Order: sequence, then structure tokens, then C-alpha cells
Amino acid sequence: MTNESAPGAGTSAPEWPRRLWESWWQLLGLHAPLSGDVTQAIDTAAVRAVGSQLGFININERASGDPDLERRIVENVASYGRQLSQLLAAVGVLIEHRDGESLDDDDQAALDGLLGLREQIGEEKQRTRRARVDRLEHELERFRDDPGVDPADLARLRRALEKSPES
Repeated sequence: MTNESAPGAGTSAPEWPRRLWESWWQLLGLHAPLSGDVTQAIDTAAVRAVGSQLGFININERASGDPDLERRIVENVASYGRQLSQLLAAVGVLIEHRDGESLDDDDQAALDGLLGLREQIGEEKQRTRRARVDRLEHELERFRDDPGVDPADLARLRRALEKSPES
């Protein structure tokens, strides 16, 4: 049975849309799923990482001299962000306490850029803290206004907020 009104007369009706798409895909150098040659890079790290955290801390084993050591440092000592923060703080101290030596414009711009980066990171941390407080405040208000809330739970939350950071 043919559909003469469909493009590609003499082609069955269910067949012509598929051929149309195939011709467009071929024109663009694409292949339909499960058709033609397929080249795909498969990252075996996902297979090796079964049972460990995948996606939050990804150590590139080819770029790391000792990926196991690097993973332990990030997991047990300090995240990359914390390491960067410490470096920026220490270099900032050195920059601010240098002995008035004069620098050319490029060197001064590099130091100013680093101090600017440190300032931007501090501002982003503040924005994140404020957003966190906003979320907590919203959740506490919802909890407080819940008709089934246990007053003992509210008291626990008040005590938790009154504790000093040192305790």
C-alpha cells in the first residue's frame, strides 16, 4: 500500500517520515540511535568508583601524581575551597605587609587581582550565609506555625540557638 500524497511517492506512509529524518541527520553528520557506526568515550572512573562518592570529589588520576593521597587530603584534611582560602589569606598577609617595595604595573595588577579574588570569595561566602539564614528562618516559621508542633521541640530549637559557638 502506498501513500501518493506523502513525499517520496511509492514509499509506505509509516516509512517516509523516517526517511526524511534520516536524510536530515545524514546531512548534519548525525546518526539515528542504534544505527551506523558509533564512537563513544566511556569513562571507566564511574565503574572504578562504585562504592565511593562519585561526582562531589573527582580526582583526575592522569593529572594527579598520587590520586589516593590527593583524595585522602581532600576528604580528611581540607577541601580544595578551604585550601584555596588558606592560600589566599596567607598571600594576602604577605602582600599587605610587604616592605613598601615598588612594583611595576603588571606585578601590582597581579597582586590587586589576587586581593580582589579574595574579597569576591568573602562576599560570596557572606551571600551564602545570608541565604542560609533566610532558609532557616523560613523553615523555623513554618515549624512554629504548624498546628501539630510539640512545644518541647520549639524549646529545643531555642536552646540550640542560644548555645555559644564555643560549646
